Amino acid sequence: MPKYIKKYELTNRKMTLKKGVVLHRIKALRDFASVRRGDLGGWLQSEANLSTDYNLAWISGNAIAYGEARIEGDAWLSGNARVYGNAVLCEQANVEGNAMVYGNATVSDCAKVGENARVFSSAHISGNAKVRGSARVHGEAKVSGEAEISDKAQVCGNAQVYGKSQIFDNAQIYGKAVVKHDARIGGDVMIENSNDYVTIAPIGGGSLTLTRCGMTFSKCFKMTFDELLAECKIKSRPKLYSHQYKQVIRFAIAFFGIGNKEKLATYKTMDSPLQTVHYFTSLLMVLILKLSSSSFLFVFQLVIAL
Repeated sequence: MPKYIKKYELTNRKMTLKKGVVLHRIKALRDFASVRRGDLGGWLQSEANLSTDYNLAWISGNAIAYGEARIEGDAWLSGNARVYGNAVLCEQANVEGNAMVYGNATVSDCAKVGENARVFSSAHISGNAKVRGSARVHGEAKVSGEAEISDKAQVCGNAQVYGKSQIFDNAQIYGKAVVKHDARIGGDVMIENSNDYVTIAPIGGGSLTLTRCGMTFSKCFKMTFDELLAECKIKSRPKLYSHQYKQVIRFAIAFFGIGNKEKLATYKTMDSPLQTVHYFTSLLMVLILKLSSSSFLFVFQLVIAL
């Protein structure tokens, strides 16, 4: 059995934080991953902050870990990032840039937290999720799957974001909201529960997310319902996409109760009855085949309401 060789040691190079916490620069004692024996790493308060086992966990650059924070598995902390409190980085998690993870927060699996993002309280980031920009995830919030939280967006409370959802701009997801699938939510939109938005796909070559405040989001644009309708009237636009978008606006206005009866009547006269029936039939067939039963039920309810 090969002799056990400690992964790193605390050097005599010290740094004291404003709170009086004394940190030590670490140095590798053996080769592993891209680290070579003798390489200097980041800063620790004690060996309790970074696993000494035969794994790939490491702290590089000017990154800092202190308090009861723990970095284990194959997790990496780099750049100027900080992990403290009772926070945990595990498996193949990566925290970089100027990001901070603290409180009782956990970053696991292959999740990444970077740039100026903050993850704190009891939040959990997992899967292949990404939190970047100046985004904040806190409370009991969970972000997983391939979801991405960016810009100045916030996810908090008991909210959950997963699938391939993207939350950006100044959007806030809070309360008991569950955002999933391919939802894209941005602007100054606030989502408190799952009835505040709906995502319909496939449409216009992708997916379309509609919110109670009258905003629509796709991979290419973010518009109000009125702006989207005006865009549909441009003759150079593909007729199929324009027709689909107009019908979706009808859905949203009826479901969310946005606007007045006169406005709803205007949207209802956008297409001929035959076009409308054809579109409803096509959309329902696609939803039966590709979307979840809950999504199909939502659209079915809308059709009945109309």
